[in-house]
Amino acid sequence: MSFPKEIGIMEVVGYTKNAISGFSWQTILKVLQSALVVLKISILARLLSPTDFGTFSLITIALGIVEAFTQTGVNFTILQSKRSITYFVDTAWVIAIIRGFIIGIFMVLLGLGMGVFYTMPDLPFYIAIAALVPIIKGFINPSIISLHKNLEFFKDSGYRLSLTVVDVILAILLGLWMRSFFALVLAMIGAAVFEVLISFIFFEIKPKFKYFASRAKAIYGNAKWLSLSALLSYAHENADNLVLGKTLGTYNLGLYHNGYSIGHKVNFDITKSAYHGTLPIFTKIVDDQARLRRAFLRSSLVTLGIATLGTLPLIIFPHLVVSILLGAEWSEVASYLPLLGIAGLLQAVTMQGTSVLMAAKRFTYVNLQLGVAVIIMIPLIYFWSIENGIAGAAAALITSRIISLPIIVYGLYQSLFKKS
Repeated sequence: MSFPKEIGIMEVVGYTKNAISGFSWQTILKVLQSALVVLKISILARLLSPTDFGTFSLITIALGIVEAFTQTGVNFTILQSKRSITYFVDTAWVIAIIRGFIIGIFMVLLGLGMGVFYTMPDLPFYIAIAALVPIIKGFINPSIISLHKNLEFFKDSGYRLSLTVVDVILAILLGLWMRSFFALVLAMIGAAVFEVLISFIFFEIKPKFKYFASRAKAIYGNAKWLSLSALLSYAHENADNLVLGKTLGTYNLGLYHNGYSIGHKVNFDITKSAYHGTLPIFTKIVDDQARLRRAFLRSSLVTLGIATLGTLPLIIFPHLVVSILLGAEWSEVASYLPLLGIAGLLQAVTMQGTSVLMAAKRFTYVNLQLGVAVIIMIPLIYFWSIENGIAGAAAALITSRIISLPIIVYGLYQSLFKKS
């Protein structure tokens, strides 16, 4: 087998070792993060009501909608570019700061509409407070992407784990004190402040408030496709909450939120760790189809194996899982936990394929799959949740993901097997 001229044998070995290292550390990170998140939910589920969790879900929906609409492509551009971090860091910081304020402003406006839509007069106030999160995060030092770009996975894992630890500690302490969903909002704000601080303390490259149009052009070149992908991905992950908040109310949305967190999100996060660890490797070997194919198959085998093992207890022992993690008062969640576990496993399969398609810049397949899934999911969730409650919503997730999965499979065939 021959390699591209620009990639020597030692580089090939190095990329392989880095891929294994990246995958290992990212997997360990996500397992630890998932354990911490489950611990947080387990404690808070005994302090807060389903209505509290449902209200918090609506607040995070407002944040996610605007973030998805305003994706800039900063991290993806820096990751794929052969230029150094210092070339982009100043312009990227300016763009991030401006974006943070734009998100904050639109969150406040969106909150006013959501208050009317959900008939919750106090919701706009809480969304306005949560709008501080993107404004604060806009000041994060863009140099953090250097860990990902330079394949420093151990440091990257430690950095990201520290953010989760702070969020969990703040949420639990504030939850014990306040006994209100507002504790979760304040924890997000506190974690955002912490991230800004450590991004400047632990990274030598410090951005300056300077804007270079030529460098911004390279960033915005990816923005149109990434913004669409982010928006569709957001809709794919959150349209269920939007609909259920209206059809079933905040109490049932809270039940769904925690069921989703332990039955779906954990698997999704572990799979996303593989995506995070393999994407920079795939971008470096994307022109060598044989190597890309082998790397994808190996990472998929391990990742989906872990995801499957994580799903089995949810299917076999749902009542025991809910009793241990959430408590007896959340027993209703057990009836649809297996369905959410299966939906999470299907999402894990899709996510594995997405990493290759993103590395190959085959955004069309990614966006088409997400678009089809969302178009199918929203009406199904609306009608099936009215008829069958949360179980109907979970069944809608499964149906939309099964129908849209062949698009990713065909995109993978084009990327991994078909000669260009």
